[in-house]
Formats: sequence, C-alpha cells, structure tokens
Amino acid sequence: MSNIILSILVVSVVALMAPWILLRTSTKIPIAAVEILLGMVFGKSGLGWIRPSAPISFLSLFGLAYIMFLYGLETNLDAWINPDQPGLQHGRWLWPVIALWMLLGFGEGYVLFAFHIIPKIVPISLLLASSAPTVLLPTLKERSLVDTNFGQWILSIGLLVDFTALMGVTALAALDHHGAILRIFLVVLMFVPLVIAKTTSRFLHRAWFGNGQDSVTSQIGIRGVMMIITLFIALAETLGTITVLGAFLAGVVVSMVVGKDREILQDKLDALGFGYFIPFFFVTVGSNLNLQPVIHSYQIWILTASFLVAITLISLGVSFILGQLFPRRETIAMATLLATRLSVTVAGSLILFQAHIISQSVYLAMVLTSVLSAFVFPPIFHRFSPAKPRPKLQIMLLGPSHWVKPIAGHLAAQDYPVLSYEDGNQALASAAIHAQSVRVVAILGSAQWKQHIEWAQHLREVLNPDYVIVDVPTEARELAESQGFIPFVAPIASMQLLEMLILSPVSGLSDRDMWASMIELEVTSPRAANVALKDLQLPEDTLIIGITRRREHLIPRGSTVLRTGDIITVVCPRPRRREIRQLFERSAF
Repeated sequence: MSNIILSILVVSVVALMAPWILLRTSTKIPIAAVEILLGMVFGKSGLGWIRPSAPISFLSLFGLAYIMFLYGLETNLDAWINPDQPGLQHGRWLWPVIALWMLLGFGEGYVLFAFHIIPKIVPISLLLASSAPTVLLPTLKERSLVDTNFGQWILSIGLLVDFTALMGVTALAALDHHGAILRIFLVVLMFVPLVIAKTTSRFLHRAWFGNGQDSVTSQIGIRGVMMIITLFIALAETLGTITVLGAFLAGVVVSMVVGKDREILQDKLDALGFGYFIPFFFVTVGSNLNLQPVIHSYQIWILTASFLVAITLISLGVSFILGQLFPRRETIAMATLLATRLSVTVAGSLILFQAHIISQSVYLAMVLTSVLSAFVFPPIFHRFSPAKPRPKLQIMLLGPSHWVKPIAGHLAAQDYPVLSYEDGNQALASAAIHAQSVRVVAILGSAQWKQHIEWAQHLREVLNPDYVIVDVPTEARELAESQGFIPFVAPIASMQLLEMLILSPVSGLSDRDMWASMIELEVTSPRAANVALKDLQLPEDTLIIGITRRREHLIPRGSTVLRTGDIITVVCPRPRRREIRQLFERSAF
C-alpha cells in the first residue's frame, strides 16, 4: 500500500473516530475540535501516520472550500440589507451589534499591540473578531433552534462577522503581493457573477432544474452545485485571489438560484460536506501542526491566553446590547456560543501564515485558542440555551366545511401541517399515505356521530395517532370514551368555557382577539411545575384554557397542579406574552 493511500485511509478512519468518540462520551464539544486533536495524534506531532501529499492537500483544500460554500449557502443578502424582517425580531439592532463586535476586536488588537504582545494590529484583530458558523449551525440544528428568533440572531451575527473577517483576510493577502491594486480589482471582479445571478435567478433556476425532477441516478441538483463550486474555485485561481472567497461566493450564488428548492438540496449537501470533505480539512490542519514550538515556547501560551481573554471580552461586550433584547439566560447562551472560534479563525490564520503576514507562533496560538474555545464555550451554551421547540403535530380534520375551514386556517397560520376533509371516505383513502405523520385526528359535527365513530375507528387503525377527538352529543359521551376517543361535547365545552371566563375574566378580548392571542407553552420552569393554577397568581387578562399531559387532555381548574412537560394553551394580550413565557418556560437562574 502506498503512503498516499495509507494517509487517505488514516484520515478517513480518524474522520469516523471523531463522531464515534463524541456519541459515546455524550460531550457537547464541536466535532471539528476533536478532528483537529485526532489529527495531531496521527500527524507529524504524534504517530506520523498522516503524511503530506498532493491528494491530501487537494482534499483538504476542497474541504476548506466546502466550509466556505456552506457559509455562503446560509447567507441571505436581502436580510442583511433589510434586517428588520419577519423571523428576526428587533432586526434594526443587528448592524449596531456587528459594528460593536468589530470595534471591540480592533480595540483589543490595539491593546495587545500596545503591550507588545502581538507585532501587527489588523490581521490579528480580524481573526479575533471572526466566529464559527460551522459550530453555530450544527449546534442550533441539534437543538432545533435554527428557525427561531434566537437562532437567527446567532447565525446572522456569526455569518456577518465571518464575512467581514473573510473579506479582510482576502484584502490583506492581496495587498501583501506585488500588483496589489490589480489584485484588489480582481477580488472585486469575483462579485460580478453574484450580481448576474441576482438579476437572472429565475431564469437560471428554470434552466438548472427544468421540471424539478431529481431522480436518484441523475442528482442534477448536487451535480450542479459541485460544478458551481469548482467553477468559482477555478475563477479564483485564474484571477489569483483566495480560493475560499470563490467558494463562499459560490454558496451565495447557489442560495439565490435554487430558491425554494434549497431544502431539497440542503440535507444532501450537508451529508456530503460534513460526512467526507470537511473532516479532511480539520484532520489535516491537526496533522500538519508542529507542536514542538508550543511545548518549548512560553510566548505561544501567553498569546493563547491573551486571545482567549480577548474573544471572551468581545462576547461580553455585545451581550450588553443583546441583554436588552433577550432574557438573561438566552443572552448568556448567545454570548458563550458566539465566543467559540474555529473554522474561519483556523482557515484565516492558515492563509495569513502561508502569506507570511503572521508568524508561526501567532498561527499556532490562534489554532490552540480555537480548539480550547470549542471545548469551553459550547457546553456552557447547552447549559443555558432554550429548550428544543416542541415539534408541530400534523393534524387531520374531518367534518363540514363551515367547521373545518376556519380551524384549519387558524392552525395553518401557526405553522401546523393540517389535512382537512369533508368526506370520511376521502380521509380513509389518504390515511395510508400519512400513516407515519398524522398525530392528531379531530372529527367534527355531531349530526352523524355514529358514522363519525366508525370513521374514527378505521382512521385510528391506519394512522395510529396520539389521540382522536370525536364530536358527539351528550348521550354518546360515555360511548366515545369507552372506545378510547376524546369526546368533544359542545354544550359541556361551552359551559366549562363560561365557567372559566366567570372565574378568570379576560377583559376586553373579543372572540377574534382571543384566537390571535392564544399561545401554547411547555411547562419547564420550577416556578410553575408542581404548582396549582390558583397559586400562580396569573394576571386577570391571562387565561389557561387547556392542558395536555402526554396523551391526556385536562380541564384547567384552580386545583389543577401543573407538571413538568405539560403543554398548556394560554390566552393573553400580545404585550404580556414574554412575561407569561418566562413564567412557564424559563428555569430559575
């Protein structure tokens, strides 16, 4: 076996070992940090089994390019230009946070320079002010927080500061060579395809996907993506600019062109990148590190300690603004996760080191800082981050249109997937298709309640939902319960609602306001768990109208004691939502 094949095999084995170790230790450390450490063990500083070669260098370069491509794919230029958008509340504060972040980075660079700890201000300040979206994105995905306002803020900050750092590193590398003005012009020229893609995205989408079919063998989406990445890398090489900039812009172009089909490609692209190419970069970075200078140089450890303090102070600085927008625990979680450095910091350090802009000591200190931050900060984030949002249940509604349509519309507006049918035979015909997804069935209209119970029995056999709700008259309530269904008896429900309104009036709320002011919360706070409703001292304009405990529905009464994990339906005015969420969903700090 040749040394080249052996080295590739060892990198592949190490790439497999990293997640295997993490899965069996249950640690919250980013996998990239483990890959760098394992690369050190099997590289030149350890066993020496991974040896430099042209194929290894190419796969490492492509892994780095793929990281930058995924950054670009997550970039929404329209959101950056107009951050006050749905899904990013208080977006007008985004750019002030970014400006403060960069200002703190350069301020700390100046302080380190003034104390003769670093020889140059600009390159090290850019690296200190970078982030780690390859840590941010998987961490947020793991906790199902990507689509929340909390997750979008973290990603927006991480991507924007990394984009700024990447542009700065590109400019420094260009200015360090002869013909700097020409190189800067060529860097600007790299953005021309982006402008073209922005103006012709619809045409390019039709030309690329055609009728949208993407069979197992054709994989036209993935083939097109790989072609675009290679095209931009080749363009960067031809123009003499940094390869990773071309890969980043390739991701931005793909994001513009694929549009709504991005979700179809995202899982495949993540699997391809994180499963093979990206580990090659991080393992190779570790294997190429020469730790002898680290062992014998106190200067590197002083630099590492200084850099760790600096990145911590940057996060603490921006937390003063974030603390005005988010609860205390979420602010701590955001600050600690954003303090992590890894991908762009390591990649940028390597680029600047190879361009002889920073010394080997600074490069090694930056890599050590990145690895140590990945071990320290993400576990703290997991301690303080919000709980995973409860997944939306797919719901099947069956009944007259005047019942089904309003309820289906309201549920759909809250992003619940809803299947609605007026005819039971249509519902039964489609049941086999949705057997693995429908968790709730509600059959409305009590005029034909005997037929409804029969349909409920058949649907339960096929769908196996969590529960089935059947609208029945008062005399059929016990029959429905004996069949294992949840009976909805309109007269009784009306009286129960009236009783609750009498005991806890919702002043000034019309029916329409009540629908708009209804939220569902999971009880996770010690302030609410194991506490009777009457002891919570809720505001007079706040009303709990439903409690779900596993598959059981409870009627809220003053003596009802809440349990951790209960799902409660609350009606309250919109300005009070944050207060109520903190009561039920925020753990005591």
